[in-house]
Amino acid sequence: MKRLVIDTETTGLSPYFNKTLTVGMLLIDIEKDFLNILDQSHTFIKHDIYNHTSGASRTHKINMKVHEKISVHPKIACQQINSFILKNEIQETTILGHNIGFDKGFLNALFDQGESLALFHHQSVDTLQIWRHLQKENLVPEKINGKLGSIAEFFDINYTKAHDALEDTKITAKVYHEMLKLR
Repeated sequence: MKRLVIDTETTGLSPYFNKTLTVGMLLIDIEKDFLNILDQSHTFIKHDIYNHTSGASRTHKINMKVHEKISVHPKIACQQINSFILKNEIQETTILGHNIGFDKGFLNALFDQGESLALFHHQSVDTLQIWRHLQKENLVPEKINGKLGSIAEFFDINYTKAHDALEDTKITAKVYHEMLKLR
């Protein structure tokens, strides 16, 4: 089955006040016995005002001087994202993410800023929700929190490149793959 794994890096926690800095997208084909990466995209977004929180800056560690040089304005970023979706013909492909509601909120705000219509499919799968369900079924330890890093560590998945949107999509895909094996 195909899934479009999405992750964002942002300037804070509020999609209404803070901004989307990067969007990572990873198109995968996945079943219990395989995980294939089909395509990937990493979009960097430039804003006039970022409304950066110190917590977000510490987490993602994005060098804003470098970011400014390689980023594009929201309208162009939205075009790049939609082009990836159209090129791969995945308008009806389920989105996958960890705490995907957070990312969807920022993507909605980004597409509003870019005055564009997002071509993402509305259906999504959330590895955080799957993790909680697996805990309720006693398939994974209850004591391990739902952070992506904690879950990755449980499954022995390298988390050292985390908090980069594209790398986080790869970690999420591997976590999802391990979760499928438990079901």
